[in-house]
Amino acid sequence: MNKARYYKQTDDGLLCLLCPHHCRLQPGQSGRCLSRGAADDNSMQLYSYARVIAANVDPIEKKPLYHVFPGRPIYSIGSYGCNMHCRFCQNADISQKRHTGSELTPQQLVVEAQSIKDNIGVAFTYNEPGIWFEYICDCAPLLRQAGLMTVMVSNGYLSSEPWAELCQYVDAMNIDLKSFNADFYQKICGGRLETVKDNIIAAVKAGVHVEVTNLVVTGLNDNPAEFSEMVDWLADLSDRLPLHISRYFPRYLEAAPPTDPAVIDSFVALAAKKLKFVYPGNVAVSQDTLCPACKSVLVKRHAYEVMLNYRGAACQCGEKLPFVDENSWPRKERMA
Repeated sequence: MNKARYYKQTDDGLLCLLCPHHCRLQPGQSGRCLSRGAADDNSMQLYSYARVIAANVDPIEKKPLYHVFPGRPIYSIGSYGCNMHCRFCQNADISQKRHTGSELTPQQLVVEAQSIKDNIGVAFTYNEPGIWFEYICDCAPLLRQAGLMTVMVSNGYLSSEPWAELCQYVDAMNIDLKSFNADFYQKICGGRLETVKDNIIAAVKAGVHVEVTNLVVTGLNDNPAEFSEMVDWLADLSDRLPLHISRYFPRYLEAAPPTDPAVIDSFVALAAKKLKFVYPGNVAVSQDTLCPACKSVLVKRHAYEVMLNYRGAACQCGEKLPFVDENSWPRKERMA
């Protein structure tokens, strides 16, 4: 445990291979993510391993994951740092600064998670969990042994090999698909669209339950044509993949006005033509889950509170329900 992986020593310094930035570091330097750096002996140092900055018991809907044990709580933890630098970051106070935090070993994490009533597992969230790679890989097997889920809320921006390894441990992910414009990813976020697309595909194919979030930022990624292209791509992957379309509010370096709710409404209507499960976020409108066949209400929500939760492996009309719950988890092929 606490041993760095996915890097190599070169004549020009330490080369980090965890994410596509491939930061080249001299002793004492940290990568763009702030969480990893080169030690004096030219080994990789994990600054944030087991360092927890934020810890809360959240409703699973807050991740947002609407199709994973609806109405149940999940222990949510995060550290600091991120390998993207989105101008509109909603958690810049921890994602763009280094913090001390408090230590929580993998064993201690399991004990805390087990002590929470009705808890379904641990969500690695708040900052970017992909850069917490080694910690998650150490925690996830222990959580699985304890009958608890491992969940990630991620930007999906990791190199293919470590991402594939995480997909063997993680049960559910919400992945941000920030735009369907490569220039937006590069100039506004400091990342690459194609990497995120490839990793969404890889997670789905690996059997991870995936839900996608698109934060609609006024004047930056609110082009209906680009959004429609994104919806078409998601529908080709799976028309049952849940999409959360969220309203933006000014944060960090972005001062554009909040997203017009009418834009969210129009994007939800557009997406619903191709996808069976589309949800508005950060707006006071219905976020219920309907059966895609008979349109009966399966889950009725008010904010993050679940008012009605249909139980069973299938709807009363016979349609198989789209939920990860006690009827479908744990999946035996993912318990090795």
